[in-house]
Amino acid sequence: MKISMDRETREKLRQYDPKELLLFVLKHYQIEVLREYENKIEVEGDFTVEVEGILRYKLLWKNMVIAPFDDLDKLCANISMELNRE
Repeated sequence: MKISMDRETREKLRQYDPKELLLFVLKHYQIEVLREYENKIEVEGDFTVEVEGILRYKLLWKNMVIAPFDDLDKLCANISMELNRE
């Protein structure tokens, strides 16, 4: 199920804590959260997501930067796709 990220939705999402929003979307995608600390969340598959700001995230795999994301749907879809390859 895709989460709509049109301009209006993105503006509404800015009112939420970026880390809490990330946790919500990870749960939606059924991506297991292994550990939370400061501005980072470790999830299954050796992925870590670093919260850089409002709707700004950095995806890491085994501590190597994969890509920045400003769309949580694309970020979680990317993680989900990689987890399904295993």
